[in-house]
Amino acid sequence: MKNAGLLLLEDGTTFEGSIFGALAEAYGEVVFSTSMTGYEESISDPSYRGQILVFSYPLIGNYSFRADALQSAVPQVRGVVVSENTSGTSGASAFLDRLLSRSGIPGIQGVDTRSLVRKVRTHGTMRGLIIPSRTAESKEHAMERLLASGNVWEDNLVAEVSTRRVRGPFGSGRRAVIIDCGMKRNLLRDISSRFEAYVVPYSAGYESIESLEPECIVVSSGPGDPSHPGMAATRSVLGRLTENYPVLGVCLGHQLLALSQGAMTYKLKFGHRGINHPVRLGERVYITSQNHGFAVDGYSLDSTPMRISQRSLNDGTVEGLFHENGTVLTSQYHPEGGPGPSDTRFMYDMFSRIVEKEA
Repeated sequence: MKNAGLLLLEDGTTFEGSIFGALAEAYGEVVFSTSMTGYEESISDPSYRGQILVFSYPLIGNYSFRADALQSAVPQVRGVVVSENTSGTSGASAFLDRLLSRSGIPGIQGVDTRSLVRKVRTHGTMRGLIIPSRTAESKEHAMERLLASGNVWEDNLVAEVSTRRVRGPFGSGRRAVIIDCGMKRNLLRDISSRFEAYVVPYSAGYESIESLEPECIVVSSGPGDPSHPGMAATRSVLGRLTENYPVLGVCLGHQLLALSQGAMTYKLKFGHRGINHPVRLGERVYITSQNHGFAVDGYSLDSTPMRISQRSLNDGTVEGLFHENGTVLTSQYHPEGGPGPSDTRFMYDMFSRIVEKEA
């Protein structure tokens, strides 16, 4: 097999396949997405930082690559696992292969992804290692290295993907400051279509945010554990911001805002990743785009000013919150899609009305 490779899992399971993209190894948390489309958006979503992404749909790359669909400047995943990479067939350019190769990221194809997804659903996400088979290292030694590695969420992944400087303005209207915890381009697009937006690092202090004279705050999506010690200052700043500004939190931003108000979060067994997750809001059900491995503990909200507004119909997890003072709004899912449905973009309109009311 040309460029033969292996995917090793921490429970000792080995999957054989062939390497595409970069002929390199990759260590990360093995997760899966149920999306049938949107592979460009998925591999470039900063929320996948530190993860080896398994696509459950068997054919990936079977439609034309669109550079404008990328959600960040470079791919964010550590590795990609597919049943079949079709991007180089029928004379088409091998765009997925090139995209990964120039970023030093390996993919592995020919894997029984159906079996792999069932394993992750049963046992939960686990550490994994992609290695080219031709390496001189034995499989046993590679497994030892894998088992000696820490969990990726123990790193401050947000620090790896957040902007390093203040950016903007984007758009026009009332001024919004976006705290970048791993912002997708579609989120910036939707916020800047309603506000004049400035983007600041996740580590920005209260005074530096206040100096931009915002009328509202948006906390973006992003990777990792919201309770990570490296995010403590961000959570503290958010606690102060909610006292003085309307605040919108999306995905990781939703979790950080809950923590800032005294709630707790926990790690999900295998997370929510895909574009077909049903969420109940009032009397209606919406199909949403999701990408997260942690969730807000609903019971811990009882002693906080945050109230549950939305629930997942798959497992009952908390999907949306609002502050009892009416100025804080959150969603666990991605209203901006990218990939996935944009049916819930009205969340941004709801926030716009809150800002107008408070102005």
